[in-house]
Amino acid sequence: MAIRQPILRITLAAALFPLAASGAFAQQPDITIGATVPITGPLSLTGKQYHNALQMAEKDINAAGGISGRKIKIVFEDTQASNGTAVNAFMKLAQEAKPAFYFLSSYSTQNLAVSPEVKKIAAPAMYAGGADVIAEAGNEWLFRVRPADVVSARGMVEAAQLLKAKKPGIIFIQNDFGQGGAQVAAKQLEALGTPIVGMEAYGQNDKDFSAQIISLRSKGADVILLFNYPQDGALFLRQAKMLGLKIPLVTSSSALVPAVMQLISPAELENVWGVVDAHMDASVSDRMKDFIERYKKQFGIDPDPYGLAYYDGALIMAEGMRQVGLEPKALRDWLAKLRGWQGIGHVYSFDQKGNGVFDLAVVKAKPGTKDLELVKTVKID
Repeated sequence: MAIRQPILRITLAAALFPLAASGAFAQQPDITIGATVPITGPLSLTGKQYHNALQMAEKDINAAGGISGRKIKIVFEDTQASNGTAVNAFMKLAQEAKPAFYFLSSYSTQNLAVSPEVKKIAAPAMYAGGADVIAEAGNEWLFRVRPADVVSARGMVEAAQLLKAKKPGIIFIQNDFGQGGAQVAAKQLEALGTPIVGMEAYGQNDKDFSAQIISLRSKGADVILLFNYPQDGALFLRQAKMLGLKIPLVTSSSALVPAVMQLISPAELENVWGVVDAHMDASVSDRMKDFIERYKKQFGIDPDPYGLAYYDGALIMAEGMRQVGLEPKALRDWLAKLRGWQGIGHVYSFDQKGNGVFDLAVVKAKPGTKDLELVKTVKID
C-alpha cells in the first residue's frame, strides 16, 4: 500500500474542522491509546521527548477531526529505567485502559521484556528501540519507527570511513542495544578491511570510562565508535576531553539529543561526530520547520529525533485507523503493507520484520558551537 502524502496538513486542522470538538466529539467515546514511556529516571532524557511529542500528536490528530469524528486519548504509564517496571506498565494499560494501539519505549531492553506480552494481547504497537534482536524475534504486532542497529552501525562505520580510520576501536554499553550495535559495526569494519583494534564495554550505571578510553588509546585506535545511552554519553564526552583524547569520536544518536547537549560544552564536542535518526533543522522542509517551531513553543525545549519518530508514528497510526478502523488484525495488516508514507523525519515502509526506517544522518557540531550540521545522509536499500 503506497501512501505518498498524509491525508491533510496538520497546520490547517483548525480551519478544516471547526466543529469537531463541539459536534461529533461530544457524541462518541474517546479512542484509548496506550504509551509506556520512561518519564522519570535516567532514561527520561529521551523519554520526555516522546512523551511530549505524543501529547502534541494527540492534539493535532484531534484538531484534524480525530478518527472518524472520535477523539483519541493517549494514556501514559512510566517505565522508569527498569525492565520489570516496563512490563508492569504495559500490563496495567492492557488490563485497565484496554487501548486500541500501543506505543512502547525507545529502549531495547524494555521492548524485549514487553514483547511477549504484546504478542499475547495481540494488539499493534510501535517502538523505537534499535536492537536488531527485537525484530528478529518475529513478533508480528511490533512496528519500529526509527533505524535499527544495523542501520545505525552502518552510519557509524561510514563516519569512520570519512575520517579515514585504519585502526578503529569500539566502546559500548553492556546491554542488548550496545552489544548488538557494536558487533554489527565490528563485522562491517572487518568486511571493509579495517578490523577493530579493540572493543571495550561498560555497565549501565558506570560513571568512569577512563579505563576503556585509555585501553583503546594504548592499542593505537585512530577513531572510537561509541554505542551509548544519553546520560553516559555526556559523561563520556566530558571525560574524553579531560583525558586529552585527540582522536575522533563517533557516537550513537542519544549522545547528541538536546537534553545531553545541555550538559556538555562546545569544547567537549570538538572532533566528535555522530549518527542521528534525522537531521533536525528547520531548513530541511516546511513541515520540519513547523514541527520544530510548534514543539519548542509548546514545551520550551528543542525537539529531538526520538520525539519526531513517535509523532510521525502517531500520524501513521491515525491514518491506519481512518482507513481500516480499530480491529487489531486489520490495523496490523494495514501497517504491514504500508509503503512510502511521507513523514516529517523519514519515508516509512515496513518490511516483513516490522522495520520501518532505513536512513539516518551523519552529523558533527559546527566549530566552537553546539549546532549540528549535516555531513552525510546514509540509506540502506
